[in-house]
Amino acid sequence: MKLTKLTIQNFRGIQTLDIKDFQRVNLLVGRNNCGKTSVLEALFLISSMSNPQSPVNIHFLRDLGFIEGEDFSYLFFNFDLNQLPQIAATVKEVIEKQRTLTIKPLYASYISANEKELQKKDLGPFSDQAINVTTSTLQFMEGIQLDFKEDQRLGHAEVHLKEGQFKFSSSFPDLYKESLRCIFLVNRIGMRQPDIYKRLDRLRVQKSLQEIISVLKEIESGLSDIHLGANDIIYADIGLDKLIPLNLLGDGIRHLLTILSAVFEAKNGILLIDEIENGLHYTSLKTLWKAVFRAAQDFNVQIFATTHSYECIEAFANSEFSEIALYRIDRSDGKHQAFCYSAEVLRAGVEKEFEVR
Repeated sequence: MKLTKLTIQNFRGIQTLDIKDFQRVNLLVGRNNCGKTSVLEALFLISSMSNPQSPVNIHFLRDLGFIEGEDFSYLFFNFDLNQLPQIAATVKEVIEKQRTLTIKPLYASYISANEKELQKKDLGPFSDQAINVTTSTLQFMEGIQLDFKEDQRLGHAEVHLKEGQFKFSSSFPDLYKESLRCIFLVNRIGMRQPDIYKRLDRLRVQKSLQEIISVLKEIESGLSDIHLGANDIIYADIGLDKLIPLNLLGDGIRHLLTILSAVFEAKNGILLIDEIENGLHYTSLKTLWKAVFRAAQDFNVQIFATTHSYECIEAFANSEFSEIALYRIDRSDGKHQAFCYSAEVLRAGVEKEFEVR
């Protein structure tokens, strides 16, 4: 199963954008503020479209807090609530399926009495009725509504924010079960020591940790095992008299372990990685991609990543892995466009030092 096409309308800073011909591993590049991270967020939302918590999660991934329902307006193009965000994707299994997600604002009404003094007059049988009361009705955004569709199956979910508390609700079509598994790995969040520790602990319980270690051995040949200790400390066995903290092996091996464990957790699904090169020296990038390609193939995961680094692009292009594509996201006069470079075109461009960022 893999995504082959994505269409975005009125989401974040993107009014319209079409991207197609996705491969096993896809790298998104472009200038700052061109919309690369927004594309990853759109992929996350369409992959988990039946989960009403997903829009809240991507908000937090940007280090944004929720104070009131109006904060959901950040999902709308130019904060215009009349321009409804819509994300569509084509998913290919045995046959192609179409998925669509539309986000709408949810409003609540507030009635305030401008004149609270109720005047009662002797009106006979109507004397108990209050007259001469002026009221006004105000509307404010309380949350969002998610309408999703997979082929002919429709679903609906809502997110309400009241007094700082979220309330989630959803209704699904008969027998609907989310078919896509998607993990979003952000350099600031998800690569912290406790997060890595928890992910490795789950792999250990599933007796799958050795599968990760077998990939890491190609990078660190002396590594024979990984152990989890107290206080979220991860230890490595590299053949010495005692185990050593993984951090002593450098940020590169730790970064790789984080990504590989996330690839395994996304098995048969999708992994999104924002700024994949962060924390790595450029000399480690060839090793990074070698490990990512191996893991993506072994665990049947489709990967979408962003980068700002030309060295990262060069290492990506010069690999022998064939199921890759690079997408340059351009923004000009407020309009977005994606330029796709296949493996062959990308390698030729890098060889001739064309600027593909």
